Amino acid sequence: MTGASVRRRRWFGLAVVLLVLMAGGSGTAVATILVHRAEEHNATQAMDNYTTLVCRSVLDEVQTYSDAIEDVAGGINAQNDFNQEDFSTITAGLSPVRLPGASYVGLVVPATATEVPAVQSYWRARGAEGLVLKPQTAVDEHNFIIFSHSFDGMPTHPGLDMTLSGAAIDAMTTARRSGEVAISQAYVLIRDRGLPKAQQQMAFLITMPIYAKGGNGLKGQLRGWVVMGVHLNDFVRLSIAAQAQNAVSADLAERVAGQDIPIVRVGEADAKSDLARRRTLFVGQREWRLTIHPTERLLSTSDRRMDSIAFVVGSVVTLLMAALVAVLVTGRNRAMTRVEEATSALRSDIRQRQEVERQLREREDELRRLALHDPLTGLANRTALEARLGAALGHDDRIGLLLIDLNGFKPINDVYGHDAGDLVLTEFSRLLRDAVRTDDVVARIGGDEFVVLLADVPDEPHAMIVAQRILASAAATPVRIGEDTLPIRASIGVTIARPSDTAKELQRRADVAMYHAKRTGSHNAAVHDPSMIDRRAADAALGDDISVALERGELFAVYQPIVDLDDGTPVAAETLLRWQHPRHGLVPPDRFIPLAERNGSIAAIGLWVLEQACRQACEWDVRYVSVNMSPRQLQEPAIVHDVLAVLRRTGLAPSRLVLEVTESVIVDEAAGIPALRELRSYGIRIAIDDFGTGYSSLHYLTRMPVDILKIDRSFVNELNGTAEGAAVTEAVLRLSQALHLTTIAEGIETPAQAKELRALGCDTGQGYLYARPSAAAELEGFAVPSGGQPVLP
Repeated sequence: MTGASVRRRRWFGLAVVLLVLMAGGSGTAVATILVHRAEEHNATQAMDNYTTLVCRSVLDEVQTYSDAIEDVAGGINAQNDFNQEDFSTITAGLSPVRLPGASYVGLVVPATATEVPAVQSYWRARGAEGLVLKPQTAVDEHNFIIFSHSFDGMPTHPGLDMTLSGAAIDAMTTARRSGEVAISQAYVLIRDRGLPKAQQQMAFLITMPIYAKGGNGLKGQLRGWVVMGVHLNDFVRLSIAAQAQNAVSADLAERVAGQDIPIVRVGEADAKSDLARRRTLFVGQREWRLTIHPTERLLSTSDRRMDSIAFVVGSVVTLLMAALVAVLVTGRNRAMTRVEEATSALRSDIRQRQEVERQLREREDELRRLALHDPLTGLANRTALEARLGAALGHDDRIGLLLIDLNGFKPINDVYGHDAGDLVLTEFSRLLRDAVRTDDVVARIGGDEFVVLLADVPDEPHAMIVAQRILASAAATPVRIGEDTLPIRASIGVTIARPSDTAKELQRRADVAMYHAKRTGSHNAAVHDPSMIDRRAADAALGDDISVALERGELFAVYQPIVDLDDGTPVAAETLLRWQHPRHGLVPPDRFIPLAERNGSIAAIGLWVLEQACRQACEWDVRYVSVNMSPRQLQEPAIVHDVLAVLRRTGLAPSRLVLEVTESVIVDEAAGIPALRELRSYGIRIAIDDFGTGYSSLHYLTRMPVDILKIDRSFVNELNGTAEGAAVTEAVLRLSQALHLTTIAEGIETPAQAKELRALGCDTGQGYLYARPSAAAELEGFAVPSGGQPVLP
């Protein structure tokens, strides 16, 4: 290696750095100029647009006033004999909402000094009671206000002589000469001159002549003028308010004798700006000059110092690029020197080290994958999720979180085995990956709980779209297990990150929303809302209360008759539990029964209900009484002994007792089935409640201890006299007949349903048609006629 070679490399590196600085400086200058011109163009275009909008708005408002004056004048001209009532009727449709800034509208009539008494008497006879014409000047010609209608609440005294205002007289003279609407010079209305100076504002008068009817369609003699006083400040401010948006201010001047006379200013202009626009408007035979100025708001919006920012950013980028190039060139030179000095032995050593590093990286990657992923589904695990979630929250990224819980997953494991459950989990994991983007994180954090971390989510509706897509995909992708097809149902809680959120708080909101979705219905999603109550705490408190409700005497039993559908005669009664909470009132059973099952108090409560029902059945002349039994009760080792003990204490024959269980019990051979078989061996009958809504299987019905099938109310509601409506109910009845089981229809509410059930072969049923669940005392002695309508004592 020679010194010349080293020098050439140094000069080459210096040349590259200089080229980068020159190119970056040129690009920065060009970008700064272009950005500055763009901002100037935007400001100019904004001013032109606002000027056009404001001018059009002012002209439109003037036209609105002119149209209103012409309408009033036309209404007066159409009548030969005009009076106060006519004036009030014609002007009733005018309002300050339609005419912002309007002060009053009035009728003005001319009169000479000698005609004053006659004119006064004439108009008094036409409704102007108490009219006193008050000539205020020594001239012979006067113009008096006869009728008026005020818009701003200030009175306009009839009889006022308009001759006091030269501007008003000039406008009325112009209108009389042209026969059209005329607008006066700006002046203070006569009615406002008594106000304090601070409350006075410049105004103008719009006037239109009115004439008596002449022959052959021609105008007759002048009858007077319709005049309207308009406050200029209110007029201009309200006219441009909707268009200006506080971005511009307006100066209104009047052109008189070749000079601009300032009238009114609305808003605060920026004195430094040269963007002002001037326009000439011709309104009501007068010439107005409207000057539009930009305000600080428009200037701050259009001039965002983007040229300075572009210059600074370009300069910084250029310097960074030059520094980077310098570092790279220097590194290149050093690397080349080292390469030239290296020996073949060193190259061999490097290759060996590279191989070792490659192997280590592969092992590290494998260990990292195992530590951060779920072994069954291949999804991220809780550790990986928390790491990604913490990093995203640390950078204040816009993220969303979906907490997903599979509905009914435990019965799938119980019925079909854990291999089937694993298949459901892997299939659901696959559709989750397909339903989200590659930047999103999908994790499995529990047995049947999943989380989707959504990246770059602007708001909750966008996150909800993803949740709905997942639900739709799950509903459309059932899992095939043997000959059965299992639908995938899930509950999803949705939330998005907020400033200063922690991972724990974000997951808590998603959990609350998921809990709310699960409570509102299967296969549903809910967005977290601050009004949502975390039911877990409430359920915990209610669970504590239900554990002592029995000893406090807050529980009571009610009974619903089961009747013969042929004649409505009661044959049995179903026992139902109610809870009168001291603070919450009557708590629904579907709220407190799961809590009692969870904390174990259902065992004592269930035996108490059983004893109440058995004692009541001994007092009634019915075939049997049915009592609901929780799956948790059947798991108690002494459940058979406890039930038989109740029968012995109450003296009720086992054949007069029916225990109702849900379908989930008959598929759990490890717990529920052995107890039911033993109870049935003593003569107690078993009924499946709400048959057809759970995990029914013909395989289980053929070999399980079942005597009665209760048709769920949802199928009874479908009965409408058609084959389609009766399909499910008829299938259950035919199944019961084939298996020699008794059927009871639930939720009968209409005579038509009872009639159709009888026609299908159902003998017994219950529902509001016959009686609502009531206390035993209220049901004593009740009778039901054959027509199916209940008759209660």
